[in-house]
Amino acid sequence: MKAPVLYRRQKEILEYIKGYIKKNGSAPSLKEIAVEFKLSSLATVHKHVTALQKKGLIKRTSSARSIEIVEDEGNFMSLPLKGLIAAGKPIENFDDPQETLSIPTELVSGKNIHKLYVLKVQGNSMIEELINDGDYVVVEEKNHASNGETVVALLQDGGVTLKKYYKEKDHIRLQPANKEIPPILLKEDIHIQGKVVAVYRKYS
Repeated sequence: MKAPVLYRRQKEILEYIKGYIKKNGSAPSLKEIAVEFKLSSLATVHKHVTALQKKGLIKRTSSARSIEIVEDEGNFMSLPLKGLIAAGKPIENFDDPQETLSIPTELVSGKNIHKLYVLKVQGNSMIEELINDGDYVVVEEKNHASNGETVVALLQDGGVTLKKYYKEKDHIRLQPANKEIPPILLKEDIHIQGKVVAVYRKYS
């Protein structure tokens, strides 16, 4: 299929929307697009966004942040979906090698795809890192982490949790990204199963 013709401003807005979604996990509002491009009228933004929709480059619903990028199949890849992980409290994970999830290739550009897998998040303890309940995290298999990285950690009781990792003087701190939830403090060592390299949110 022939690629649609884009005017300069339409292309700029499309690239801004892509970058915003990649960084924040959700689409910008029309007002945020207007501010970014110093447009005084929301009607002008609506015109550009509607043009992108008509050209088949985005999808929209009636909600405020409903813009979704339409990708070609060639821009997606399948990764193993290994199960659920709690962002709120440790739970047991599960493996099903038959399950996969298609994600945008650009999310994992430059990564070793043979070391990547996906987990679906349950809970809200990582919301300040823009990892929400129901999101998918792409994990790179690693057995070590640096302070501040978001990791998949296997605890000694067999539970698995998603937290920010900090090795401190006499303990390990697994820090949620939610001020209402306390950290997990551990005297014993933990097994790092991997670190989060991307977050993917599907819109129904």
